[in-house]
Amino acid sequence: MVLNKMAKGAKEMDMAATLEHLRDQRPGMVQTKAQFEFALTAVAEEVNAILKALPQ
Repeated sequence: MVLNKMAKGAKEMDMAATLEHLRDQRPGMVQTKAQFEFALTAVAEEVNAILKALPQ
């Protein structure tokens, strides 16, 4: 979802809303603060890696 939004040119993303949408699709996903922090960190790291790999 996040990568699709990036590909479409989105400059900002609401990660809390994205995770909430995922929870709506898969009940029980991201139940604790630690899980939310892990998911947020994982997505942020992947997005940063992709941005660094793009040609300047």
